[in-house]
Amino acid sequence: MGLNEKIIFLGILGMGAITGVISYVIFSELPPTPGDTKSIYRQDLPPPTAQATTKTEKIDPSTVKADVTLTILEGAATQGNPDYDPDELSVKKGNIIKVENVDLVPHTVTNGAGPNDPNSAKIFDTSLIMGGEAAIIQTEEIDAGEYTYYCTVHPYMTGTLKIE
Repeated sequence: MGLNEKIIFLGILGMGAITGVISYVIFSELPPTPGDTKSIYRQDLPPPTAQATTKTEKIDPSTVKADVTLTILEGAATQGNPDYDPDELSVKKGNIIKVENVDLVPHTVTNGAGPNDPNSAKIFDTSLIMGGEAAIIQTEEIDAGEYTYYCTVHPYMTGTLKIE
């Protein structure tokens, strides 16, 4: 390979790298578009259940007087990153838990071991919490015990809620 071929090869390689970086910067910050089903990575979410026994609702984070806060950490959508803070949350029955999503993508806090758990979302489910938003979980109707939870969008995100 002569000098000219090496220069051309490095130029093409450099332009490809620049194009990749620009595409990543532009498109990695875009939130998902509701109803966009054209992705090869699309997963069907479990249907909402009418059997959930606790009240969950979208809220303005600045308006809630919660007893405890559960934070979905920035970068939680990347598998292996820290996700929920704390991972193990203990509350007293009747406490209000504010769930703040400080990540850039939507998440949930849904009871169960994962999407295939037959009891998934039957005790509590925040539904989708968009980045920068919050929801609450009211625990007055949840029996004392230990409950695993996960994110329906990213099932590898897991935690434990203990109600005393």
